[in-house]
Amino acid sequence: MIRRIYKLCLAGSCLLLWNCNQATVDEAAVSEAEEAAIEDTSTASSAPVVEEKTDTTLQEIEEITLRATGNTLEEIAFSEDTLEVKAMSLVKLTFINEGVDMPMVHNVVFTTPDKYKQVAVAGEKLGASGNYVPEMPAVIAASPMVLPGQTIEMEFTAPTKPGAYNFVCTYPDHWQRMHGILLVK
Repeated sequence: MIRRIYKLCLAGSCLLLWNCNQATVDEAAVSEAEEAAIEDTSTASSAPVVEEKTDTTLQEIEEITLRATGNTLEEIAFSEDTLEVKAMSLVKLTFINEGVDMPMVHNVVFTTPDKYKQVAVAGEKLGASGNYVPEMPAVIAASPMVLPGQTIEMEFTAPTKPGAYNFVCTYPDHWQRMHGILLVK
């Protein structure tokens, strides 16, 4: 019985050592392949195409604070009815929900010109499972739902074309009183 256990252990050890040796052989093959790939991309004509990303290092930053005020449907409003930003600037928005009661849940959705009603109605139909934000071309940027007393920060790039865009709360029955203009200059 002891001999059988010894033989099983010996066979297992041999298998383990053999597998370790195979890993080093595979790693050497990978290293050779990597070196060949580096040599192959040493000329511009054989270099892989790399997708260029917009460099935001020098992008102008606009910091904005927006508050959701009121604690009843009659009182609710955004603290500002007009926000101004420069075209293509990086907008850093701090959104503060000053509500106290649970029904005072809000978001802020930025839309293309004159589409805030359409987006808000579609958001109501979509419901909580979609965060009340429909996937539509008219939506430029959207915050998550913000609970009473909560503050969130979000970033988005302002539209490239100057004009009067909109923002709205798409939580059910809020859009009629909670909307405004995003003026892009």
